[in-house]
Amino acid sequence: MLKLTFKGQSTIMSVKTSLMPYLAQCLSSDTSLNCKRYLFEFKRKLLRQPHSLKVFIKIDDPYSYILLQALAHFIPRYGSSMPLNIVFYPLISVPDNAFPEPVLWKKNAVSDCQYLAKLYYFDSVNSGIEHHQSDKVVATKALLACGSTAADIHHLVRIFADFWQDENRPQRKKTLQFSPQEKTSLSRNSVLIQKLGHYQTGTIHYAGEWYWGVDRLAYLEQRLISLYKLPLQPIFTKTRLKLDATSTLKQAEIPNYDQHNKRLTLYFSIRSPYSHLGLEQAVLLANKYQIPLTIKPVLPMVMRGLAVPNAKKMYIFHDTKREACRLNIDYGKVADPLGLGVERCYALFEYAEAQGKGTEYLLNYSRAVNSQGLHSDTDKGLKIIVERSGLDWPHAQSLLKLSSWRQWAQHNLDEMMQLGLWGVPSFSYQSNILAGSIQHGGKQQDSSQQLSVWGQDRLARIEQFIQSQRL
Repeated sequence: MLKLTFKGQSTIMSVKTSLMPYLAQCLSSDTSLNCKRYLFEFKRKLLRQPHSLKVFIKIDDPYSYILLQALAHFIPRYGSSMPLNIVFYPLISVPDNAFPEPVLWKKNAVSDCQYLAKLYYFDSVNSGIEHHQSDKVVATKALLACGSTAADIHHLVRIFADFWQDENRPQRKKTLQFSPQEKTSLSRNSVLIQKLGHYQTGTIHYAGEWYWGVDRLAYLEQRLISLYKLPLQPIFTKTRLKLDATSTLKQAEIPNYDQHNKRLTLYFSIRSPYSHLGLEQAVLLANKYQIPLTIKPVLPMVMRGLAVPNAKKMYIFHDTKREACRLNIDYGKVADPLGLGVERCYALFEYAEAQGKGTEYLLNYSRAVNSQGLHSDTDKGLKIIVERSGLDWPHAQSLLKLSSWRQWAQHNLDEMMQLGLWGVPSFSYQSNILAGSIQHGGKQQDSSQQLSVWGQDRLARIEQFIQSQRL
């Protein structure tokens, strides 16, 4: 039997590492996507099948409730122009490692869905209701008993409404059990979502692609509109940040920043694809409103001992690509900086900050590892990033062994967690207003307002908050 020496194994790993950016670029290319879509549509037409949408829902997932209300509008809008086959798949649980901080995630999800409900004029979720396991079982039984087709959408919405809004539900002392048939259905649904490549409910699977919640529904709309050349525009776009409005912003509309002490903070990981998008957009948003941007890097989840499911990695990769395309941000030729690449990035951040180039440095680093395939764990790759940022490479080399960054990275993480946020990118916008109209005992007072959100999708909410202060 042929045995590889350590040197041989190292060579193979080196070749594999070198090839990964090109493989990622190929997998995320427009050509690959268009070919996949063409094959799915060709097969559908050949078999004379309708457009099949698989919708995965969970009764205690508030995003499922918001999505169902959106689908109640989506179905008649598109069902009249094309054959739609929509099937709903209730689940009772998702993998534990899908959400590393389930308590914080749930609290944020409820608050976020209240924001989405207000934005789209949907019925909201009641954060004051305490749900017991017995409530979840009873409601899930109702979902399983309900029809699972598009015609049953309003019945499904009512079941969710009772669960999320009815404060007068009778308390059940005894937890009901699922019947063998119900257990089989739930197990089958869990197997199906894993087989199709996802980990989260409030999602739609259509022809090889995933659409999460109301935030990604516009992509599905656009796909169907394009297939049938419909004279329509996607309607579920209210959470999209529109930074092209910069050119139309009049000077008179910009508030007086001598009186408004504002700042935007970004909690960022150099390994996070969504952080890459968040950084690019945060810089534009801060420039648009002339707000100071503070970037606070934290260690990636994996380097904090938290597992990330493979399905989650792949979904994030492909979702980041389509978001990047919409935002005109380069992404796809990824050279994962996990480990040494992250450490070297953070080791030089204080130096870049001291030179007034912290943001420029992180932008260059993020672009290098997310869209240019530069291996930042090598001196060759890192030197390019450093010099692009206007920093001195010999001096930077002398700082690479420093470990003091670990203290501030942990401090940044602790600070983010105290805001009720657990993952990156997260954003916190704070406005300390010193206004003569705010009087107490004849003295001026500071009025502090703060909004903290998780995810690059919620930068639009930050902008809406900024604009509301100008009214």
